[in-house]
Amino acid sequence: RRRRRRTTGFVPRIKGNALFTRCLEELEKHLSPRRAGQALFTAIEQVGATPENVTLGHLVRAVDLTLPQALGEHCDEGETAQIGRELTQVLDQLAGQYFRR
Repeated sequence: RRRRRRTTGFVPRIKGNALFTRCLEELEKHLSPRRAGQALFTAIEQVGATPENVTLGHLVRAVDLTLPQALGEHCDEGETAQIGRELTQVLDQLAGQYFRR
């Protein structure tokens, strides 16, 4: 007799720096944690960054250039555009905090 695995509800989370984590939190408002992490990881990887060393510049490029393609697997065009606008606002806020120092 074959035993069934119990689903624990635990989803492995991609660890990254504070910028990565902040953008991931924003994406998780729209997608499951697994899909959000996968999309963001793919997008920043395509601009030459990793979750640990991503910079504000990498994230701006990713949101503008590669994230819409990464989200295309999980969202329709309207949702992708909305997520992009919200992430752009978050990045603007983060840039404002950085330059006020």
